[in-house]
Amino acid sequence: MEGIFGDAGLLAQRFDGYAPRQGQVMMAEAVEGVLAEGGQLVVEAPTGTGKSLAYLAPAALDHARSGRSVLVVTGNIALQEQLVGKDLPLLAKLLPGNLTFALLKGRRNYLCLQQLAKSRKEGLVSPYDSPEDREVLRSIDAWAHSTELGDVSELPFEPPHELWARFSTHPDECPGKQCMRHSICLVNQAKERAASASVVVSNYHLLFAHLLVHEATGEDRVLPRFDVVVLDEAHSAADIARDFFGFRVSHAGLRRLASPLEDLGTVTLARQLRSEAELFCDSLGALYRSDAYSVRLRQPGMVSFHVIVGVLEEAARRSTAGSKYSKEELATRLERNASRCRDAARRIQEALELADPNAVSFIELDRHGRGVLCSKPVEVGERIRTGLFDRVHASVVTSATLSTGGSFALVETELGLRPTARLVVSSPFDYAQRALLVVPGDLPDPTDRAWVAAVARRVAEIVELAQGRTLALFTSYRSLDRAHTQLRGCAYPVLRQGEQPRTALVKAFADDTGAVLLGTDSFWTGIDVPGKTLSCVVIDRLPFPSPDDPVLDAIRQRDRQWFMNRCLPGAVLTFKQGFGRLIRSVDDRGVVVVLDRRLNSKPYGRIFLRSLPPVRRSDQLDDVARFLCADSTVGEGSGA
Repeated sequence: MEGIFGDAGLLAQRFDGYAPRQGQVMMAEAVEGVLAEGGQLVVEAPTGTGKSLAYLAPAALDHARSGRSVLVVTGNIALQEQLVGKDLPLLAKLLPGNLTFALLKGRRNYLCLQQLAKSRKEGLVSPYDSPEDREVLRSIDAWAHSTELGDVSELPFEPPHELWARFSTHPDECPGKQCMRHSICLVNQAKERAASASVVVSNYHLLFAHLLVHEATGEDRVLPRFDVVVLDEAHSAADIARDFFGFRVSHAGLRRLASPLEDLGTVTLARQLRSEAELFCDSLGALYRSDAYSVRLRQPGMVSFHVIVGVLEEAARRSTAGSKYSKEELATRLERNASRCRDAARRIQEALELADPNAVSFIELDRHGRGVLCSKPVEVGERIRTGLFDRVHASVVTSATLSTGGSFALVETELGLRPTARLVVSSPFDYAQRALLVVPGDLPDPTDRAWVAAVARRVAEIVELAQGRTLALFTSYRSLDRAHTQLRGCAYPVLRQGEQPRTALVKAFADDTGAVLLGTDSFWTGIDVPGKTLSCVVIDRLPFPSPDDPVLDAIRQRDRQWFMNRCLPGAVLTFKQGFGRLIRSVDDRGVVVVLDRRLNSKPYGRIFLRSLPPVRRSDQLDDVARFLCADSTVGEGSGA
């Protein structure tokens, strides 16, 4: 690793002014060790560490020596494309051996040649398409003539989902080998490139689909075989796994199961299925709105399901029988429909009977107010351990935020890890000089009814003090909406989550040095805006999970220490993610304002503070302007 990252290493020889980063070298050496010996390494590596090269370089060398193939999994498309567009090409030039790599995404990201032909045959545009949509469709069609990979990210714009759907295929819709363009399928070509690559870069959804298929078949059908796995951005992996291993049964999904029945000619059964689907989902919605329901289903049989299950089972039988005498294309559709009907029947019965002790069943509402039956596993660690970690030679699990007070207990429990090595890398940024944490002490407690209005007023004050340049992170839409209303008429452009796609909002914010961006949930992570544009981060309250989270509600019932074991560590990791939006480069300088006085007044507040890098602290809001004007005395004597 010294030969790559050291003062006279390969990187120093290539880049003028290169300076080794101690944390990067430490992480690379730890990765090199676990690849040589086998086992599991957990690493917290803050922003600026250069963690992607720190795991890719030793992995590439290990492949050259041992032939072990590597899978890198992330949750961020931008990071995936950075790995294959920048980091891996650099290493391929620097390191000995023939390093090859490939990016593998889900099927919906690729152009489907069969869908393309169908769209052209039926007419690329329709009278119902707007002029803007017609221009987008023609641009996609022109690109489709020249693309080799067929990856939607090659387009110079992000097409609306409903338009791109005309050119791509959902996995459930793909006819597979029955497709007349199977031999030239772009998805199959992407899989072939991945199968021969030293390093494959993919995402968590594809990884968990791979695990599900392997559980069912014992075969590696989704991803090629791999010997080493790197989970980057692993703080989000368990929640993605819960969503992926769970299921949703909706009115729209049940109605779709009726269409193949009509093609078969069983119109009466198709109508019955649609009718019973509506009655069933309406009954779910009625229960959700009643006093009998709170957070999740707590006893079996709260909604009658025998009729809809019976209709689905009959639809499965008719679909199976019909597939035996139908033409090939319809036969394939009917076989798949039979499987989906059986799955839907099984899922409804399983969820409403509370048959799985490791699952939580709950109801959500769709945009029409109908109920959606949902289920998630509470614990996914054992499944990930046996399906993934136990099957590979070595694993590296990393993120900028994985530990709480130096402990990895939460991520180890959530992912089923049994680490052979652990490492927390220090931040390369000088937070003590370049960041200030302000916690005003005069706000109401967040449980006070007056808190939301007080936060909105305070956010408006902070925006003026920071001269725009603010990312405000909220824990609820109610708080965000009140702040957005308060900021009407202010002198700075205000961008609000939901007004545009997330990527467009972040770009607009980054391009305007005076803008303000308001967001919840997903905006706490993945926002990377270095420089003066983002000089202030506002956090409305400590991000404890919602009491309406059905998984947390189930954990609370099972574990008397749920707050210390799950709730508090999870909130700390989210808090660290939000705090980490501020300093993104060595030249950044800025302020984080937390409008939750519990950070200083409650005993658990010390755990949040200990999880942050050393940073000066203040309780005076006016210090926001003074610090951003480079007053070096602000916060002296009150450092963390």
